[in-house]
Amino acid sequence: MTPRWLFVVLAACAPSARELRGPVDRDVAARLGGEPRLGESIDATLAKPLDADAAVRIAIANSPRLRAALDELGIAGGELAAALAIGPVQIDAQYRRGSAGAYELELDAVQSVLGLVTAPRRRAAARAELDAARAHATAATLRLASRVIVAFADLTAAQQELELRRTAFDAADAAATLRERMHAAGTASDLAQARDRDAREQARIDLGRAEAALAIRREAINALLGLSGDQTKWTATGRLPDVPALAPALDTLESHAVAASLELVEANARVTAAANRAGDASVRAWLPELGAGVSVIDTDGKTEVGPALRLGIPLLDQSSGQRARAEAALRRDEHTRDAVAVELRARARAARIAALASHAEARHLHDVVLPLRQQIVDETLLHYNAMDADPFALIVARRELVEAGHQYVDALRRYWRAMTEVGALERGVSLADEP
Repeated sequence: MTPRWLFVVLAACAPSARELRGPVDRDVAARLGGEPRLGESIDATLAKPLDADAAVRIAIANSPRLRAALDELGIAGGELAAALAIGPVQIDAQYRRGSAGAYELELDAVQSVLGLVTAPRRRAAARAELDAARAHATAATLRLASRVIVAFADLTAAQQELELRRTAFDAADAAATLRERMHAAGTASDLAQARDRDAREQARIDLGRAEAALAIRREAINALLGLSGDQTKWTATGRLPDVPALAPALDTLESHAVAASLELVEANARVTAAANRAGDASVRAWLPELGAGVSVIDTDGKTEVGPALRLGIPLLDQSSGQRARAEAALRRDEHTRDAVAVELRARARAARIAALASHAEARHLHDVVLPLRQQIVDETLLHYNAMDADPFALIVARRELVEAGHQYVDALRRYWRAMTEVGALERGVSLADEP
């Protein structure tokens, strides 16, 4: 029968990268509804206009931040192997020489077996840490995907906002140009001309701000996707879709978020690991060293062999510092787990409020405000054609329609951002700390 120690030695081998990564990939695929792999090279994908789905696939394949998070799996795997190791055999040698050529040689080979005594605790702690690392890696992948979706929605909104700002600037420029001509003809006051010029310059500032915002949104996506150099010359496609007619059903979001939460899985695993480390520290406090082996004594050519035992007695060092540190770490991880649970529920409620509020606002703008502003433009145009309204009234009406468009795009952006947060919570992660 194979001795027990051989199983321990074999188990102490570090898990392979495939063994560590496999559960993460399967969990990510299950939570995302499919494995997000690129079907072609990154450069080939970037050569075509990007949409959010393609951006997510690039990010998961290329993000250095995600690779760093996945490297935590290797660290945890190494810790697991270290926890299962029993340590080296210690060899002690003593040689004494007396008068008349007499000598004595003593060799002791001692293997520490304290690791076997505490193995269940250490093994449980290391496996819990590996579980925590896998939950963290899965969460990092899902969080990256959701961040990319949010960033892409922000980029799309910035593109639409830039279009509106250009329209607003064109209207302000037309008004200012007309007023300047009237002023030159003596039919407009200095005050009227100054006001229209001021409106044009404000529209110019707003346009420049929108152009900068669009460039900043692109850089946010470059960072998430791990792109640099010529790879940053990609183009984007798509527009923010209108909100659905009916508000989303989110009454069970809080319970679903708690049930799916990878943050809670990680926090619970870390509590389990800390509890087992505290138990290991308690054992080592009263039994700091335990070893067994063989002792060989050669006295003037006469050899004696017998067992050797090494026992540590905590007379002057009862490892109070190590025990206090382990117990404090356990309390810290328990409090962290409690905080995660409270914050998770609050984030779920906040996401529900944000989604419903932005949906109501976007629907009101779409169904009421924008049609009214369009009606004002149409009616003003009829009066202008009938020479019953001046051109400035028509310009103002169009400017107010554009402003309503700004509000609608912003409401759309906030709605789809909130719904991305909802989807992330249902898949097990939160984006509430994102800017």
